Amino acid sequence: MRIMHLLRSCSPIAILVAATLSSGAAAQAKPPVELTYEIYFGGFHIMSARAELSSGETDYNLQVESVSRGIADFFVSWKGQAKSNGLFAGDKAVPAIHRNAGIWKGKTRKVDIRYAPSGEVTSYSVEPEPDLEKVNSLPENPATGTVDPLSVIAQISGAVMRGEGCSSQFGVFDGRRRYDLTVTENGTESIKPNSYSVYAGDALACGVEMKLLGGDRKEKSKYAETARNRTVYIARPRSDAPPVPVRVRIDTDYGILMAHLTGYTLNGETVGARGLDD
Repeated sequence: MRIMHLLRSCSPIAILVAATLSSGAAAQAKPPVELTYEIYFGGFHIMSARAELSSGETDYNLQVESVSRGIADFFVSWKGQAKSNGLFAGDKAVPAIHRNAGIWKGKTRKVDIRYAPSGEVTSYSVEPEPDLEKVNSLPENPATGTVDPLSVIAQISGAVMRGEGCSSQFGVFDGRRRYDLTVTENGTESIKPNSYSVYAGDALACGVEMKLLGGDRKEKSKYAETARNRTVYIARPRSDAPPVPVRVRIDTDYGILMAHLTGYTLNGETVGARGLDD
């Protein structure tokens, strides 16, 4: 089912769905925060995601799990997990390790990226190797000056936590693709109560644009090709919670992709669903 290529081609969005969590930029360590999301396209349930973050004064550790659902799972089964950890240098996230592993159409896919203390990539490996008949070549030295997708999230969240908003730019390398990511603050919008989400109220609207520079599929799906108006809505689900995505929306010519915050666990208290079959 080629709708799943929309999620893969917009992986920063999928990660933003699951992992824009509070960073370690605050003055003291925080208890782990867990978030659960359900993702729909055209009204059909296509994916579940759960993320967990633990952080200290200067470090961050994020883990994201996702699994295909419904008609998407019937046509293209997917299950995966991504992890990143690193340190904060001022307002910058400096990754140490990024790993991503999953099963796509019954085949295992893995990524492992290692970083020097400066944040520069020292090594990376992917399994399987890219098929250059199906994907575009990477640019020369694709990892230079980049961070991994989850570290992007840690840095943006830290900025929102400090009241600096979400506008930012990043060079990103996820082991397979090189792209530039631009996040733009688009004001505040009100989310009305609904049966999908545990959140209702005002949220910061952050537009996300992605410029692919290599490693992407040569043949684009109609869903990914027409994706536009990618917006992540960030808010605190309760007063003592960090800013997190409470909704994500991506418009296409063939339907709207929506992700809803369906539950969270903070300080040992769970509100809503824990997700991923609990």
